[in-house]
Amino acid sequence: MSSHLLHITLITTLFLQGATAMWSQEEGLASFYHTRFHGKRSASGRVHDQNDMVAAHRTYPFGTFLKVTNLTNNKSVIVCVTDRGPRQRKRIIDVSASAAEALGFKRQGITRVRVEEVPDEKERIIYELMYPKIPYLEINNSLPLIYDNEE
Repeated sequence: MSSHLLHITLITTLFLQGATAMWSQEEGLASFYHTRFHGKRSASGRVHDQNDMVAAHRTYPFGTFLKVTNLTNNKSVIVCVTDRGPRQRKRIIDVSASAAEALGFKRQGITRVRVEEVPDEKERIIYELMYPKIPYLEINNSLPLIYDNEE
């Protein structure tokens, strides 16, 4: 009985730890790094390259991968958090110039985006346990659908 309770507790704990990151997303304004930051050291110690798919976020740990989706055109990129920011309070993320170009807002300078954390391996396993994939039924079209029992 106690091992059954231990399993339930373990699964619940893993679920609660992973669930917040799995479904956490935020929407708001994004901007991109000005070219004057190219070659400068970021808060993580890494030298900023405007051609890399990187971003600045206030709370996600350095090295976290985020999926950023432009809500006006539905274009998405995956960026790595290497810096802190943005300094503007109304904005939720700063992306590199190449990420802004891929998202299609470099000309405008800012746009409305959705930011989602890309799950790590442990979170993907928990997600697959909670929502198992159901294989679809393949139908062989060469077989007749109606069988005659005339033998």
